Amino acid sequence: MTIAISRFPVPALDDLPEDIRSRIVAVHQKAGFIPNVFLAWAHRPDEFRAFFAYHDALLENPTA
Repeated sequence: MTIAISRFPVPALDDLPEDIRSRIVAVHQKAGFIPNVFLAWAHRPDEFRAFFAYHDALLENPTA
Protein backbone atom coordinates (compact mmCIF):
# COMPACT_ATOMS: atom_id res chain seq x y z
CA MET A 1 0.00 0.00 0.00
CA THR A 2 1.33 3.43 -0.94
CA ILE A 3 0.68 6.36 1.37
CA ALA A 4 0.35 9.76 -0.29
CA ILE A 5 2.82 12.39 0.91
CA SER A 6 0.61 15.29 -0.17
CA ARG A 7 -2.95 16.07 -1.05
CA PHE A 8 -1.54 17.70 -4.18
CA PRO A 9 -0.06 15.81 -7.10
CA VAL A 10 3.63 15.10 -6.62
CA PRO A 11 5.49 15.54 -9.90
CA ALA A 12 8.24 13.22 -11.04
CA LEU A 13 11.74 14.73 -11.02
CA ASP A 14 11.99 14.35 -14.79
CA ASP A 15 8.87 16.51 -15.23
CA LEU A 16 10.22 19.45 -13.20
CA PRO A 17 11.83 22.60 -14.58
CA GLU A 18 15.63 22.34 -14.63
CA ASP A 19 16.24 24.88 -11.83
CA ILE A 20 13.92 23.08 -9.43
CA ARG A 21 15.19 19.64 -10.39
CA SER A 22 18.82 20.68 -9.86
CA ARG A 23 18.00 22.13 -6.43
CA ILE A 24 16.25 18.93 -5.36
CA VAL A 25 19.08 16.76 -6.71
CA ALA A 26 21.64 18.87 -4.82
CA VAL A 27 19.71 18.38 -1.58
CA HIS A 28 19.46 14.66 -2.26
CA GLN A 29 23.21 14.40 -2.80
CA LYS A 30 23.96 16.34 0.38
CA ALA A 31 21.36 14.79 2.69
CA GLY A 32 21.01 11.35 1.14
CA PHE A 33 17.25 11.70 0.73
CA ILE A 34 14.69 14.11 -0.72
CA PRO A 35 12.44 15.70 1.90
CA ASN A 36 8.80 15.03 1.02
CA VAL A 37 7.97 18.69 1.40
CA PHE A 38 10.31 19.56 -1.49
CA LEU A 39 8.42 17.23 -3.79
CA ALA A 40 5.06 18.52 -2.58
CA TRP A 41 6.11 22.15 -3.13
CA ALA A 42 7.42 21.32 -6.58
CA HIS A 43 3.79 20.97 -7.65
CA ARG A 44 3.73 24.80 -7.76
CA PRO A 45 7.04 25.91 -9.25
CA ASP A 46 6.54 29.66 -8.71
CA GLU A 47 5.86 29.18 -5.01
CA PHE A 48 8.78 26.74 -4.73
CA ARG A 49 11.11 29.36 -6.20
CA ALA A 50 9.71 32.14 -4.00
CA PHE A 51 10.12 30.08 -0.83
CA PHE A 52 13.71 29.17 -1.60
CA ALA A 53 14.58 32.71 -2.65
CA TYR A 54 13.37 33.81 0.79
CA HIS A 55 15.19 30.90 2.45
CA ASP A 56 18.44 31.77 0.69
CA ALA A 57 18.12 35.46 1.50
CA LEU A 58 17.76 34.65 5.20
CA LEU A 59 20.07 31.69 5.69
CA GLU A 60 22.72 31.95 3.04
CA ASN A 61 23.40 35.66 3.32
CA PRO A 62 27.02 36.14 4.42
CA THR A 63 26.10 39.27 6.41
CA ALA A 64 23.31 37.60 8.36
